[in-house]
Amino acid sequence: MVTPNEFLYSFISPLKILFDSLRILLHNKLLFCSIFLLTTLPLSFLFFTLTISTHSLRYQIYHLQALARVVSTRVESGHVLEESRVNAISLIRTRGVFSLLSFPLSLAASVSAVHATISSFNGKHASVSSAITAVKTTWKRPSVTAIFAYTILFAFSPVPRVLAFVFPAARLPILAVGSVVEVYLMAVMSLGIVVSVAEERLGWEAVTVGSGLMRGRRVCGWVLSGLFVLVSGLINRRVEELLEGEDSISVWDRTVLICWYGLVVLLSYVITTVFYCDSRKRHAIREPQVEEDDDCEGSVLVGSSL
Repeated sequence: MVTPNEFLYSFISPLKILFDSLRILLHNKLLFCSIFLLTTLPLSFLFFTLTISTHSLRYQIYHLQALARVVSTRVESGHVLEESRVNAISLIRTRGVFSLLSFPLSLAASVSAVHATISSFNGKHASVSSAITAVKTTWKRPSVTAIFAYTILFAFSPVPRVLAFVFPAARLPILAVGSVVEVYLMAVMSLGIVVSVAEERLGWEAVTVGSGLMRGRRVCGWVLSGLFVLVSGLINRRVEELLEGEDSISVWDRTVLICWYGLVVLLSYVITTVFYCDSRKRHAIREPQVEEDDDCEGSVLVGSSL
C-alpha cells in the first residue's frame, strides 16, 4: 500500500530530477553546448528534413486510404490501394535511409550526454575529449540495447489499436491504457540504454536492470517520460500546422523548431541519466557479490521483469 509520504514523493521527485538536470547543464555549459552542436542539433535537422520532405507523400497516402473506403466498385478500390501501397513503400525506404544517417548521431549523442552527466553528477571533470573517448569505447553496448528497445516499442505500438478494433465498445479505455503502458515502456527502454552506457550490460540484461531501477519510482519515471512525449508532440503538431496548405516552412520557423527539438533531445538524455544515478543511490535492492560501482556511487541493482 502506498503511504501518503510515498504518494507526495512521487510528485516531488520529478521536480528534483529536473532541477538537478538543469544544474548539471548550467555548470557544464561548454561541454553540453558542444554535444548539442555536434550531435543533437544535426540529429534534429535530419528529423525535420525527413518530416518536411515526406509531408506530401504521407498526406497522399492518407488521402488514398480514405478514398479506397468510399469508391463505388471493388476494382477502383484495388487500384487506389495499389497506388497507396507503392507510396507507402517509397515512404518506408525514405525513412530507412534517414534512419541509417540518424542512428550514429543518436548513438553519439546518448553516449556522450550520459558520460558527461554521470561525471558531473559525481563531481568529476568531463570534457569533450573524454566524451569522444566514451563514444569510441562503449558504442557497441548501447547500439545493441537501442535496437532491442526500438524493436520492443515497434512491436507494442500497434497492439492497442488492434485490440481497439477487435473490441470497439471499449475503444477509448483500451487506447488510454495502451498510451500509459507505452509511455512507461519508453521510460524503461531509455533507462536501459543509460544502463548499457554506464555498466557492462547490453540488450535484455540492460533493459531488465532498467526495469529494476524503476521499482518504487515508476510514477516518477512515467511522469518524466510523459513530459518528453508531451513536448515532442507539441513540436510535431506545430510542424504539421505550419505545413498545412503548403509544403515548406520559413527559414526562421524551421531554425527555431530544429534548435528546440535538439535541445529537448539533449535534455531527455541528461534527465534520464540523472534519474538513473539518483535511483542507483536510493534503491534498496542490490545484486549479491557485486562490489561498489564508481559510476553512480552504488552497486548494480537487481532488475525486475517488465
